[in-house]
This record gives sequence, structure tokens and C-alpha cells, in this order.
Amino acid sequence: MADFYTYRNEFSRRRRKRRMVVVLLVILAVACIAAGWFWQRQGKLPEENPLQSLLPTAAEPTPTPESELQPTPEPTPAVGKTPERIVQAVDTAVWNTSTPVAQTIDTEYLNTDHRMIGVPMLGTVTNQYFDTVTFVGDSIASGLGIYETGFPNAKYATYTGAGVNSFVNNTTMKNAVTSQQEAPMDTIVASQPDYVYILVGTNNLVTQGNEENFLAYYERFIDMLREQLNPGVIYYIQAIPGVQETVVNEKPGLDNARIATVNDLLANLALRKGCYFVNIREVLTNPADGSQIDDYQTPDGVHFTPSGYRVWAEYLATHTVWNRRSLYSGQNPYYIYGA
Repeated sequence: MADFYTYRNEFSRRRRKRRMVVVLLVILAVACIAAGWFWQRQGKLPEENPLQSLLPTAAEPTPTPESELQPTPEPTPAVGKTPERIVQAVDTAVWNTSTPVAQTIDTEYLNTDHRMIGVPMLGTVTNQYFDTVTFVGDSIASGLGIYETGFPNAKYATYTGAGVNSFVNNTTMKNAVTSQQEAPMDTIVASQPDYVYILVGTNNLVTQGNEENFLAYYERFIDMLREQLNPGVIYYIQAIPGVQETVVNEKPGLDNARIATVNDLLANLALRKGCYFVNIREVLTNPADGSQIDDYQTPDGVHFTPSGYRVWAEYLATHTVWNRRSLYSGQNPYYIYGA
């Protein structure tokens, strides 16, 4: 399975190929210039020898009357033979052109597995990092603020029963952490975050066949955040975690295979919108089928126990993009990777 570093190595390999092509073109151009210079030198007549004046001269011949002077005939070349060229003539009009190149890369990022896009483990940031984080989402995300996860100063705009459309429409809802009735966009803007962590979608997926509508709302939500928050805010889209296998019996839309597919779409959305994707499913669900790990399950099969949220919080602390402002526990990864 390819990952973040595979993409980086692939990009470096392609860059080296491009550089090699440029070097070969330069060498070819120099060779052509040298060949042309050599051809021109061969076509010139030999210059007068400056030592000729120092050699003994023969007696001057008797002048011939002008009437007897006849032009010396030019030698006739052999029939059917043309002068030999060292370098063949080149019609520059044929190759010296510039035309558009057909696009070969899928810039829409439609088919990438979400596990390839997830932010890799870098270093462990201190809890101070989350003092300027605002968590946005539904009741699943609320557990990060309800339980002791080490983020007491983080801000929460998380609401029970919320879908992504609730944020786009700015519907007044009850905050699951603070119990305040509020308009979510107003709360997010008032928090003035440096980082925004988004986890929303489980309530939307209860309805089957609405993936296109869900993604359209999600993309609009990202645009609204960018319009109303500071330009330097960094956005993390968190993967929608799986549920217990029995949940699908009552809520067919929450099939774990479908949730995985939607996460692929969210990961590709993150690439298109310039956000980072955090694959929290790595520590909350079983790798075989994407179902919720039994040790973290609650009776409803959707939310997590306090131990599950603590594991979730630890994962977030070790999967951030390097930032000069961040404080790290132990060795700073900036020096580890020699960036």
C-alpha cells in the first residue's frame, strides 16, 4: 500500500527524469552548434601565409597582351555527383514549433484511497498545540471535549444530530459540550482558531445514495470557513470512523464498506481544497472490515468510550503537519528530518 512518502519519492523520481531530459537536450544543442562550426570552417579558403613574403621570389613573367587573356574555365563536376555535405540541411520550420500538450494527470483526484492521503506520523505536539484548535462536527466529535482527553482549552462547535448541511445553513443547535444554543458558524468564527478539525457525516450517511449531495455541502462548508476565518488557518478533515457490525441492520446507510468509500471521497476532497486528511480510523476501527474496535464500543455501536477518545486524542497529537509555531514533546521532528 502506497503512502505519503511513496508519493514524495515518486515526485522526486519524475523531477530527476525531467532534469535528465533537459541535460540531454543541452548536450544535443551543443553538438549541433559544434558540427555547424566545423562545416563552416571546411568551406573557407585557406588564408594567405604570412611567411610567403620571406621566401625567395621567382622571376616575374612577361606580361601577356590583354587580347590574348582568356578566363580559366571552371572544372566541370562529375556527372551525377553533388558536393558532399558534412551536416545535412535541417528544416527548422518543421521542429521549431510550440503546441499544447495533452493533460495526462488526473488533477481531480477521484480514485485515491484515503489511507494513502492520511497525514503520516511526525512528532508528538504538546497539549498547548490544541489551545488554538476548534473541533467542528457532530456528537461523535463531542467526546473529545466531554471526556478528559487532554484538550481542556480547545474550542468545540459540535452538535448532536448535526449534518454538514446544518453548518452550511447555520442552523441554531445545542452545543453538545457547552450545552449552549448557538449558530455554529458564529461560534466557529468567534473562536478565532489557528487550526480547524472537522468530523461530520455519520448522520448524513444514514440516508442511502446521497453521496453527491453530501460532498457538495461539504465543499461549500470549507469555502464558507475560508471566507469567514483568517487566511492562515489550517484545516484538517478527519475520517468518518466505522461502526459496530450490527448497526447496519437498523441503519443500512451506515455500512462500513460504504463509509470507507465515502472516506475515499473526503480524502480526495481534502486534496482539491488544500486541506489535510487525518485517518483516525487507523486506531479506532479494525483494518479487516473497518468496523469499530470492540474495546471502544458503546451500546449504540456508533460513539466511543472514554478510552477510545483518549486513543483518538493521542493519534491527533502524533499526526500533525510540521509547523514552526508548534511545540513538540521530546525531539523536534524539524531536526530529525533535517528539513
